[in-house]
Amino acid sequence: MSEKPAVLVFTTAYFPFVGGAEVAIQEVARRLKNEYDFFIFTSRMDGKLPAREKRLEGLVIRIGFGNKFDKFWLLIFGWFVAWRELRKWHRKIIFWVMDFSFGAAVAGFLKIFYPKIPLVFTIQYGYGDERVKKGRGGLMNLAFRLILSQADYVTAISNYLLNLCKQYGYIGEEAVIHNGVDLKKFTNQESRIGNHVIISTSRRVYKNGLDILEKAFEIIKKKFPDAELKIVSDVPYDELPKYLWKASIFVRPSRSEGMGNAFIEALAAGLPIIGTPVGGILDIIEDGQTGLFAKVDDPQDLAEKIKILLEDKKLVSQIIENGRKIVEERFSWDKIAAQYAEVFNSQLNTKKRILIVTGIFPPDVGGPATYSKILLDELPKENFCAKVLSFGSVKYLPKGISHIAYFLKAMRLGARADIIFAQDPVSVGLPAMLAAKILRKKFILKIVGDYAWEQGVQRFEVKEILDDFLNKKYGINVEVLRKIEKFVANHTEKIIVPSEYLKKVVSAWGVNPNKIKVIYNAFDFKDFEHTLRRPTSKLIVSAGRLVPWKGFGTLIEIMPKILREVPDAKLIIIGDGPERHKLKLQVATWRLGRQVELIGNLPHKKVLEYLASADAFILNTAYEGFSHQILEAMAIGAPVITTNVCGNPELVENNVSGILVEFNDKEAIKNSILKLLKDEKLTQKLTSAAFQKSKQFSKERMINETIKILL
Repeated sequence: MSEKPAVLVFTTAYFPFVGGAEVAIQEVARRLKNEYDFFIFTSRMDGKLPAREKRLEGLVIRIGFGNKFDKFWLLIFGWFVAWRELRKWHRKIIFWVMDFSFGAAVAGFLKIFYPKIPLVFTIQYGYGDERVKKGRGGLMNLAFRLILSQADYVTAISNYLLNLCKQYGYIGEEAVIHNGVDLKKFTNQESRIGNHVIISTSRRVYKNGLDILEKAFEIIKKKFPDAELKIVSDVPYDELPKYLWKASIFVRPSRSEGMGNAFIEALAAGLPIIGTPVGGILDIIEDGQTGLFAKVDDPQDLAEKIKILLEDKKLVSQIIENGRKIVEERFSWDKIAAQYAEVFNSQLNTKKRILIVTGIFPPDVGGPATYSKILLDELPKENFCAKVLSFGSVKYLPKGISHIAYFLKAMRLGARADIIFAQDPVSVGLPAMLAAKILRKKFILKIVGDYAWEQGVQRFEVKEILDDFLNKKYGINVEVLRKIEKFVANHTEKIIVPSEYLKKVVSAWGVNPNKIKVIYNAFDFKDFEHTLRRPTSKLIVSAGRLVPWKGFGTLIEIMPKILREVPDAKLIIIGDGPERHKLKLQVATWRLGRQVELIGNLPHKKVLEYLASADAFILNTAYEGFSHQILEAMAIGAPVITTNVCGNPELVENNVSGILVEFNDKEAIKNSILKLLKDEKLTQKLTSAAFQKSKQFSKERMINETIKILL
């Protein structure tokens, strides 16, 4: 019995039925056969084909009776055939699923019974997102979501397809791994004559736009009577290069395209190419450099592009040369196989599998979203496998039902994890804790605030600041939330908090302080240091959720006094929340429409650009466990004014790395802002010290300390 890991490949069709997916399996498996044993489960579809065939790449196991209905037999019996093979082995195993199809359903069913076997899903689908959404009466939509929920790792042959997976709810480890081409096989072995042969190696399906090509060719024929059009389909794959060598231009005016392997093959054969700017073709064609773009469904424009390549020999040579370079650099099967080997190894040799459960995730804005994204990006680098379950995946459901659905998802995904890591103690923490206890999984909790107090202020007329709130009793709604967060916190193995202040808060709930670990949040400034610019205008920036304890109303109220001394000052408030309408009315009442702007939620990078442009960053808050926004402002070089409350003094030393004031102290806030707007030396002194302080909060430190908790 072989000691090598086994890769079970699930695909609806396989050789001699050839498409991009089948070629990918063959080429990758042949290059990795010394490291892994490949078992390819597929439908038979031809009675002449053997049920089991040993090929160079591995063992092909065909299911069915040799007719067109075999893909349904694959669906019904494929799991049983694969299960019989699995029973024979005592070695590492990985499921590799090629596209969402009947083969994917087989692997998804097996995953229910073998949750610890990693499943790598490769999407090659080329028919466009509209068909995914509505195809087969909505069943394709459901099937796609199901296989994504089962996947431990997703690879896509184009950025377009990877983004499609994210649109359908996938949050986990991912990579774009293109299909490739065998350069030796496709490099032109014949002397190409200066002909006018236009070729398309494309099946006659709607998505490939061959009807548009034929209409364009009618226009071309008037200008070039000797031009020929060859549409090649259903030929043995090994014979394909000979057809390409006899042509002068490759064209496929696709209406949709997952990637378009035919374009790569044409470039490898030394042909200039014309495509449309849809789907994965955007990863291949740089207009005017590695090919030409024609408009979708426009025969006239397509004819114009063909005419250009028939006449402009210099451009043709440039496209051929550039095309050859990108094929060698990005589409070599050797490099692609090495990428798959890296994925397989990461899944088979992981330290732990972590399920990160969070209320929000990018593009949502907020500390838990930022933190969860950092974990997802960084933990795999340390040999952890990570997957994210965001409450956004069930938010469309009615309240109550959404929490039940979230619990069921946590149960299903948690069965495959070693650790469930929740990012709050109530909305996601309670269902995650229950799932962890039922599944007997290690449960870790991160607490960044007092959920009962926050909800009390927003919904139940709590007026007290957090320190006072901790020592008082309230109505049943608030007390129930208090009991939930205490219950969840007491049933976790470890609690992570981002400040010493929050450790005291959680301890005050009645939680053993010995299980609470302070790990400060982090900010990675590398991606932004070369792109930020500071304008000449006087810009005051504030950011956060628009809730009462953030004190945005006070900032609006003091703006008229600031404008008397600094007429060109402007206040930008970034964020959204329940106070938005009230704040807009306040701006209108003070007639500050030009001087105060509420710009809502922004992508994280855009927020950082505003911080980099700020002459003063102000966070007038009654409560802050540990502020990502303050840390980001300090790292970027925006002078900071904030309140002397909660975790803020752990970041900002008054008059050294920023200015501390009391919450809603209008006079102190106004004077501090005017100081920064007028005193450049003070600003430079504060920002220099703040930048040095921010270096203590590195991403590497945060991840290393978090890993100690996870192990």
